[in-house]
Amino acid sequence: MIHYICDRCKRQIDIAEQTRYIVHIEIQSATDEPIGELTSSDMDDDLDQLTELHEFLESLHDESLDEESQLSHRGRYDLCPDCHHQFLKNPLGRDSLLAFGFSNN
Repeated sequence: MIHYICDRCKRQIDIAEQTRYIVHIEIQSATDEPIGELTSSDMDDDLDQLTELHEFLESLHDESLDEESQLSHRGRYDLCPDCHHQFLKNPLGRDSLLAFGFSNN
């Protein structure tokens, strides 16, 4: 028999009596560089740059594994009904006090 544990509160989820919720999270780094039209000279320059980039990446292969984990993340989490409800209310886990915009009087 498979036992499921809520990844948030660490309680066991009894699937015979409770609904188990699965949350998939994927985080990727983003760049906001504009994309323009390419010309044939741009294509030639891109090929040269790609060759240089490939050689550079080959030399950094071992180091790139550590950096890659900082650029992206994928996760799968099991949640019990209570934690699922809390997650829907506050998916980023921000403190509720920060939501109020009190002035600095």
